[in-house]
Amino acid sequence: MSGYTKNRQPVFAVGVGLSKYDKASVPTVESIDRTFRNFNSGKEPVLLQFWESVPSNTEDMGCNFMLTDQTFMSAPDEGLEEYRRTCLESRCRFVGLETRVGNWLAGRAAQTGLADHRTIHHVLNHGDQHSVDIGNKGQLVLPVYHGNKLVGIIELVTSIRKESYVDYLEQIQQLLKDEGLKSGYMGKTIKVKYDSYLIRFTLPLLADITDLHREVKKRFPKLEHQTFRVEYDDAEGNRLPISSGEDLRACIAESSLKGGRFIKMCVLLHT
Repeated sequence: MSGYTKNRQPVFAVGVGLSKYDKASVPTVESIDRTFRNFNSGKEPVLLQFWESVPSNTEDMGCNFMLTDQTFMSAPDEGLEEYRRTCLESRCRFVGLETRVGNWLAGRAAQTGLADHRTIHHVLNHGDQHSVDIGNKGQLVLPVYHGNKLVGIIELVTSIRKESYVDYLEQIQQLLKDEGLKSGYMGKTIKVKYDSYLIRFTLPLLADITDLHREVKKRFPKLEHQTFRVEYDDAEGNRLPISSGEDLRACIAESSLKGGRFIKMCVLLHT
């Protein structure tokens, strides 16, 4: 044990500090340390770890993500410790825009710039190695920015999946803000086609259909005075209409469950 949080919780730290993998600036390293130490998980066992973004020496567009020695564990937990050891076995991973990251949420957050979580509603995919590694544990990942620069990904893991991780998300976002850092919100990347044009934007996970229509009209101004509908392609390739906020949230939830990086939609005019 290496101390206590400001809420008098015991902190079990593993090698906190710089190592040969830590290329982030010292202020950023110290900020992540303080964020971890000030995090309050209540009575729930929680693992926090940091995947640092470092330049790649390859010609591919992307960067390496190094699992640093910075970590926080609110209480001893054999399952969380085993997951940490598994991650350390491949602690350097390249992520580009086209890299297939599967259900590795940290890699997906690096690509989308969005926070994401694995809740009790997610279905275990035995064909995906990371899903096997994480097992029945819950997960939250947040991209961390200094200004507009992505400096890394915070990964939070719980021994049991929660209904939602929004409370943890908001707490970490505030702690990062106190350190002069920021994070992406929890949402989904949407790709919308209209005529011969394809645009992309992000929507919060709890967005309503009015939010979707507003973002579409913002990018296609001539639709402002048109009557239109939006349809999407589900996981089986079926084209389905989005007629309500419930339809939209079901669409986003299905994509998250299937590990999709984005949702394809199209705009059709009413005739």
